[in-house]
Amino acid sequence: MPVKNAAPWLEETVRSIQLQEYQNWELLAVNDHSSDHSVQILHELAKNDSRIKVINHPKWGIIPALQIAYSKAKGLVITRMDADDCMPANRLKTMLDALLERGQKTVLTGKVEYFPVPISEGYLKYAAWLNTRVDQSDHFRHVFRECVVASPNWMMFRSDAEEFSIFPQLKYPEDYNMVFQWYTAGFTIHGIDQTTLLWREHPARTSRNSDVYAQASFFQLKLDWFCQIKAAALESLALFGAGEKGKIVAAYLQEHGIRFTWYDLNHTKYGAGIYGNVIYHPNEVKETHALVCVYPDRAEALEKFLAKKAFVLGENAWYF
Repeated sequence: MPVKNAAPWLEETVRSIQLQEYQNWELLAVNDHSSDHSVQILHELAKNDSRIKVINHPKWGIIPALQIAYSKAKGLVITRMDADDCMPANRLKTMLDALLERGQKTVLTGKVEYFPVPISEGYLKYAAWLNTRVDQSDHFRHVFRECVVASPNWMMFRSDAEEFSIFPQLKYPEDYNMVFQWYTAGFTIHGIDQTTLLWREHPARTSRNSDVYAQASFFQLKLDWFCQIKAAALESLALFGAGEKGKIVAAYLQEHGIRFTWYDLNHTKYGAGIYGNVIYHPNEVKETHALVCVYPDRAEALEKFLAKKAFVLGENAWYF
């Protein structure tokens, strides 16, 4: 559990761990140079519970904090918690039972619920989207669209993390990077149909205030991974959508020498093209692979069109 200036929520977070049905755990709480009294709270909690270990480390940031905690972990199974969220009381037991049943190279996750209300529409949509991935068991089908697992809502075998060097290779945004590591290593993500994370929304959240979690960072990461994982095997590539997202993707593909043909329903308004590319109507598509940079509120018609053109999402076409 990385901890940085989490004093207002820290006791409640740790209490939610102490109240778990499953009690054979250790908490490695890494103080990331807090300027409030977080570290004093941690030491006070550790006085009364020997399972809580407080670590101060010389480096800065969430990734070094996760790496040092992982290096000191003794358990056969590891999970992450953030210092401002809460665990439902059955989280550890439910996830552990499911992980032991499913075996190695499995990542366990579950559903998320934001609190306290009110929550912005954007965050509610993201939570609903994550929960739909659990319902449909299709995390990797959507891996290039958004991070498909909430950062403090997974469990895996420590031996798997070690075998595939998961923690030494972390880059920001670290949660999304970890998902891509699981993807390339052939892990399975198994979702539990229960809420396993109570996700606290507040203005001081790191994801709201750090550049490494800005939208541009996510785009850079997933484009880098797309080129690393998919680009070499592409016969031909169609890019659907000439809006802001499509333009970002197109600029990246051009910069990296990846050829594509660009399609948009409003192709006539781009008569002069974009970045030297002609924009065509989607009916003309002939490519073998596709990046879909549009996601309408009703996706059924789009997905029917893609299927008609022999595109299968998650196999030869990917939402971006």
